[in-house]
Amino acid sequence: MLFDFSLENFSWVCKSARDSPNAYAESLVEYMRTTFQCLGPMDDGSRAGLHFSCCGYVAERLVKLFTDPVEDADGRTKSSGGIPPVDKIDPFGLKNLATDIRHFEAFADSTGVGQLRECFNEVKSIATAMLDRDLPMLLLPENGNARRRKYPFLSLEKVHCILEKYVGTGIGEKLMARGSGVIRNDFLMLERKEVIQLSKIVRMQLNTQQ
Repeated sequence: MLFDFSLENFSWVCKSARDSPNAYAESLVEYMRTTFQCLGPMDDGSRAGLHFSCCGYVAERLVKLFTDPVEDADGRTKSSGGIPPVDKIDPFGLKNLATDIRHFEAFADSTGVGQLRECFNEVKSIATAMLDRDLPMLLLPENGNARRRKYPFLSLEKVHCILEKYVGTGIGEKLMARGSGVIRNDFLMLERKEVIQLSKIVRMQLNTQQ
């Protein structure tokens, strides 16, 4: 319920990068931290299981939120267990998502439960890959092995779903600051025509796999 409430009507077209996590991420972490602190004594196995269950749930919902199609085969709006999947996201939204994931990982490390941060491996891989300036090259058919080595949790199906929602930028939107004349190049910012081209490349590979 908190997940849905925190992200209801949340826009992932951000236009700018944040230095701190989004409010929903802070709320979820604070809720989990408080809940775990209020629990009575339990054995290590039960404690670890509860932590993995909660973090795994958050991570899975995030993956579905970004990679599920907005509509099903009948054209009806899909629901990711509550709120519908994201229909638009821009490069800054992905950049902010990566910041949120680091916040979740820091919380996982703070619990003392070994390997808990691994719950976020898939969503981290998706965000990191979509920000990787080498992604266009890695998505070429001949670079499939290199892509799988670098991003073992990344699937072409999910990349394609995100590209379908990706809001490409124009040259003006690539400026670090209004009027600065300096273009950001610290993470991938696809232009609209590049999004279309990459979608075609990925779709072609998916069709050959069927």
